[in-house]
Amino acid sequence: MAETTAENGALRTRPSWQELPAALRERVSASIGGPCVGDRAAREGFSAGFAGRVRTTGGPVFVKAIAADGHADSLGLYRAEAEALEALPPGIAPRLLAWIEIDEGVALVTEHLAGRQPGSPWTAAELDATAACLAELSATAAPPALMRASTAPSPGSAAAAVATPAPSRWRAIGADPDLRAGLPPRVRDALDDLVVMEVEALPGLSTGDALCHNDVRADNLVFDGEAARLVDWPWAASGAPWADLPMLLPSIEAAGGPACEDAWRVFSAHGAPAPREMLPMIAEAGAYFWSSQAQPEPAELRGLRAFQRAQARPALRWLDGLL
Repeated sequence: MAETTAENGALRTRPSWQELPAALRERVSASIGGPCVGDRAAREGFSAGFAGRVRTTGGPVFVKAIAADGHADSLGLYRAEAEALEALPPGIAPRLLAWIEIDEGVALVTEHLAGRQPGSPWTAAELDATAACLAELSATAAPPALMRASTAPSPGSAAAAVATPAPSRWRAIGADPDLRAGLPPRVRDALDDLVVMEVEALPGLSTGDALCHNDVRADNLVFDGEAARLVDWPWAASGAPWADLPMLLPSIEAAGGPACEDAWRVFSAHGAPAPREMLPMIAEAGAYFWSSQAQPEPAELRGLRAFQRAQARPALRWLDGLL
């Protein structure tokens, strides 16, 4: 039976382990040594394939897998993540154990990170651990294989929040009466300035050679003791130090954590710049969430728009206070 879950605003239906093609399951089991003796689907995140822990007589691993006739975007994302994990330095991400691509489908097999995800609300210790994790990323040079333009990600990705699409998001928001009317007052009044900022200031601010995850949020973090580690790396690329932060803080506030401006102080203690130094990126995070939540719901990713809407509200409130 397919897994249907609802966590942090996400509602989606995934295939169960047993619903995957037998040949694909057999190849996964062979890659980790021994027949499957149990599986447990992940209860968070957005993907249309199986994602979860699989245990064989050789031990537990984390598997993402989808049949060849499954969601095309998920197939591409799994392949991109395998390439990223091969390139990343040791200790940054879960180790890639196997990439399987056969006629029946694809599977990404990584080490299983034992730990927990952030609570609701977040704790001070979780915030501090996440800040230390992002500080490490910001001090890590992106490997050559990932030195690509992080300003040109695939449409619809969270990474696209640091891009400058044509036409710009803020120009499109201003042209849509419903989206414009839903903006906080100062944001609505500053639309012309936000369009200019997006076109002129954002491209220079969002480039760099630091390693960026480009999709940092609660369900992509695992806490093991006092340390935080990031999972789900298909959007990894070079970019500006701390470029992940403007996208993360609205999701923390939406999950019952501190307001974006209060959480930023924790990250500042680990070296994050002042919010006004990253204002174009903060503005673009708000534009990404606000424009995305108004798009039609993808049939394979039910609940995605509600998830984005929950983050749009704190992102725009935060931006309103900075203008």
